[in-house]
Amino acid sequence: MINCFFSASYCPAPPAPCSKHFERLSELVLLLRERRDLHWQEASAASLASLYALHEPAYVEAMLQGQAPLCNSAYLPWCGALIAACRSMLGGQLAAADAAIEHGVALNLAFGFHHAHPARGGGFCVFNGLAHVARQRPDLQVLVLDCDEHGGDGTAAFVERLPNLTNVAVFGSQFGLRAGPRNHALRVPRGQDAERGFVDAINQALDIILQLQPDIVLYQAGADMHVDDPKATLRLSSQALERRDQRVFSALKAAKIPVLCSLAGGYQNPVSTALIYQRTVHSACSTFAK
Repeated sequence: MINCFFSASYCPAPPAPCSKHFERLSELVLLLRERRDLHWQEASAASLASLYALHEPAYVEAMLQGQAPLCNSAYLPWCGALIAACRSMLGGQLAAADAAIEHGVALNLAFGFHHAHPARGGGFCVFNGLAHVARQRPDLQVLVLDCDEHGGDGTAAFVERLPNLTNVAVFGSQFGLRAGPRNHALRVPRGQDAERGFVDAINQALDIILQLQPDIVLYQAGADMHVDDPKATLRLSSQALERRDQRVFSALKAAKIPVLCSLAGGYQNPVSTALIYQRTVHSACSTFAK
């Protein structure tokens, strides 16, 4: 069984003004609840001290107190339920990282990490749950494999602050991401050969990972590269995304590199996005159940 971290607080309910953004997670949980190969684990909120250690104190304070303009820098309407959701997701991410180290794989049914910068949010990301793992576990070499339509510019900014963090991003839209030491930016060309270029980029990313041999890979399985997603430029098929997940999980399992999978992107209707997420979970379960 795979440890799967989640909390009801991940999904703020109406009338919270941010509730619509999290509907896809609610739909995903409905799809997964009957699976017998998931061991559900309750996520607890990340401590305030860990948030202040990760982000600039002025930004954390603005988010906690709802002080504009910083509290709106992630483009999400501020409310207390938003902060509770994000703190729980970060707490789940840290616990899931420990579970992955112990068992080889774990899932955190969370999103909204890689565009959060040290001093501000961005791109529907409030706190950076990827950098949070590296900040709280300085004993680990943490590598982020970011497979989202949009480059993880926030994570890249944290790489410059955290010597144990490496970012490998496979993306279609740059979104301000810049390549640099420990920041590997693998942009996939758009057009007819996008799927072939995507496979090449995934293989290149895995070559980097196998060469570096990190202590853990934080795999962001983005859904917004999908052909039906309104923000997609690569417009990849469901089968291409499924092959991506199978390739990543199989390679990391064979290399005995622990992997924590979280979710990312996805701007179709909530049910369609949840179905893409579900395929990622299925790929993880089918790979590690062998």
